[in-house]
Amino acid sequence: MKLTLMISLSMLVFASGGASAGGESSAAIKGSTSFSTGEQTYLGHYATSDKSISVDIDGLNYKGNYASLAEDISGFGSGSTSGSWGRAFLFASSAKTLRCQLDAGFPKVSGQCQDAGGRQFLLKPPSLKQTVASP
Repeated sequence: MKLTLMISLSMLVFASGGASAGGESSAAIKGSTSFSTGEQTYLGHYATSDKSISVDIDGLNYKGNYASLAEDISGFGSGSTSGSWGRAFLFASSAKTLRCQLDAGFPKVSGQCQDAGGRQFLLKPPSLKQTVASP
């Protein structure tokens, strides 16, 4: 029940009118991004067509959507200096969440994410030299 409510809330918060904002190209883009703790890096994926983002961390698949600040993202609050481009909520089937503040949009995404336990992840385009952790 709790997970269904969170997913429903995510869908409501990130519903968009289909317009691109924040410098995104109107062409749909799919790509990869890295979630790094400094010690370990996890490879995530995004698609601009449905504004989705996902990553496998420690055996859990987190999925969610992002929205640029130019869109209606009520529920995140205001007054924060970080996350100047947008926000994202990702949910795992275990009801665990990642809350992300995006400083730049896709495909050159950057920002920070934090799970409910306080673990922080640096979000950035993947590097060819990075070692990606296996689930």
